[in-house]
Amino acid sequence: LNVLVGPVLEVAAYGQAPQTLLAPLCGLDVLWNILLVPYTLGEIPSGMQIAGCFLLVAGTALTAACGPHSEPPYTLDVMRERLLTDSALTYISIEVVLFIAGFLYIQRRPFGNRRRGLVLGCVAGGIGGNLFCMKAAASLISGSWSGGLPYVLHVWTEDPLPLLVTACAGLIGIVSAVLLARAMREFEATVMVATYEGAFVISGCASGIAVLGELDRLSPERRALYALGVFIVVGGVIAVQHGTLERALSPPVTPLPDEKYTNGHSSTLTPPTSSLVASVPLLKAVGGP
Repeated sequence: LNVLVGPVLEVAAYGQAPQTLLAPLCGLDVLWNILLVPYTLGEIPSGMQIAGCFLLVAGTALTAACGPHSEPPYTLDVMRERLLTDSALTYISIEVVLFIAGFLYIQRRPFGNRRRGLVLGCVAGGIGGNLFCMKAAASLISGSWSGGLPYVLHVWTEDPLPLLVTACAGLIGIVSAVLLARAMREFEATVMVATYEGAFVISGCASGIAVLGELDRLSPERRALYALGVFIVVGGVIAVQHGTLERALSPPVTPLPDEKYTNGHSSTLTPPTSSLVASVPLLKAVGGP
């Protein structure tokens, strides 16, 4: 259900609200995991995880309060103007250089190296967080839909830019998902999820600011508080997943011998597998940007 309905709802949301307002909400994925884990896995959240949940709520509330609450309608001219500004081209150029450097670093590190895993998770989240293409396409659809289906078709066929932006959005999602799947096969899923989510939130907010200019109309005070909220969200994600990793790496509980498992001699038989206490780590599956 999440794989099928989630992307549709995500595109619809980005067509109605600023990207910088929605990107920090991606950190709430791990919050829902912690809230549901007592009922799904029967585990009690640790103190670190509870503290991370409070950071997630506080950071998300701060970004929602200080971020942009409205945006002008998207047209083809607005899309072209925002995607081709000096700040947008500079941001895209820096991102490309960083991703190339990240890929080169990954290739030079051996399989299973922790630094390789950190860089791989950051690259996957950094690519996936570049939502400006999806945001521009979704907002253009939402803005042109009021004119009816013929007008939507006219807008999307008179210029190749909308189709090019949509293709880039799909490519970004596919590359990010492939890299994340590779990272989770090589390293602990809990660590990779935290790394991916943190890089995703930072990249999503940064691209909304640099490419789409969504904070240009805000005061310096609100910009500073918004940036603080973003880093609080990232800190909450790391805290929650760090607590999950500690639980996953803790030594298993060894059950005490029971008389009903003895055979009447000096040796003790192993209890049935069903009576052993297994510690199951919380794994979060991410289904793309």
